[in-house]
Formats: sequence, structure tokens, C-alpha cells
Amino acid sequence: MGIKWGMRTGQRGSSVIELPVITFVMVVLVLFIVNINQAISQKNKLDNLAYSLTSIVACEQCDNAMLISASKSSTSGVISTALTEFLLQVAQRRFNTLISKSTAELGIHVEQVVFDAATQKPRLHDINAGAACLSRPQLLSLTDLSPIGSIQGFNAGQHAEIFQVTVCIKGINSIAGNLTPLLIRNFNDRYYQSSALLIGRSL
Repeated sequence: MGIKWGMRTGQRGSSVIELPVITFVMVVLVLFIVNINQAISQKNKLDNLAYSLTSIVACEQCDNAMLISASKSSTSGVISTALTEFLLQVAQRRFNTLISKSTAELGIHVEQVVFDAATQKPRLHDINAGAACLSRPQLLSLTDLSPIGSIQGFNAGQHAEIFQVTVCIKGINSIAGNLTPLLIRNFNDRYYQSSALLIGRSL
């Protein structure tokens, strides 16, 4: 009888020890899953934002080209610092909640490749704003994506301009906060970066 009672007491003691351990493991798993879901959601927002901002740049260039054509000016429209700063403000408003609650910083890198009318050699124009944010790969290495026009007297033999906008968020920490290992921080910086490329039109 005494032996059975001792065994029951030992089992109860084991249960008391195991319950907090199991609870702790479950809490860590839940927090990990929540963190992963948030990361995927933020990445999707970043992808959508990069595409939207690239569309703005391409449309801005179309507007500039129409104005240049109307005034018969030979000046080629190129991305500007003012436009890049405007895009950065748009991006900051989109991620205001995330940035305001942490030390994270948002950056933007706008690129435009234009082709010389005579030689068709590509020329890169790029502007950074905010956190250091460089595209991977850079737009100048993607010039093969630019189609060649085929309409005689309009764009025959001419390459179309191409645009790329890269948006990144630097300094996002995981659940561990400032104790996050450097390797994970570097991974976060690479993960929270998105680029979108669009082909422009010659008017």
C-alpha cells in the first residue's frame, strides 16, 4: 500500500514539473507562428508597394515624355530626387505602424536605364533615399529585358527605358529584440526587401 502511494505521489510530482515545461514550449511555438505570419504579411505588403511605386515612376516618366514631346524639347526625362523623396514618404505612410513602434528604418532605391538614341548604349540613373537600400540585381544588369521597337519612323531599333524601384526595411528585430543574433538580423534585412521592374514607353 505504501509503495503504491509513493508511486502516485511521484507521478503527481512529475506532472507538476512537466506542465510548466509543456506550457512554455506551447507559448514559444505560438509566438513563433505569429511572428512568421506577421513577417509573411509584411513581405507581401512590401512586394505590392514596390510594384505600385514603380508604376508611379513609369507613369511620371510618361507624363514627362508627353510634355517634352509637346514642347519639342530634346531634354530626356530622368528620375529626380524630389520624386524619390515623395515615394519614400508614401512608403513610410504605408509602414508607419511598423516603423513607429521600433527602431526600423525604411529606404528606397529608384533606378532608370535609358538608351542613347544613336548608339543604344544603356545609361543608368539611380537615386537613394532613407536607409541604405541597393537592388539585387542592379537594373543595369537587366538591360536584356528591354524590348526593341519595330514601328518604322517611331521606335524602330530603339530600346525601351526600364525602371526599377527597391524598397527595404532595415533594423527589424525578432521576438528576442536587441538580443537577436547578428546572423538573424542580416537575414531580416535581406528578407524585408523587395524590387519591382517595369518597362517604359517612348512617346
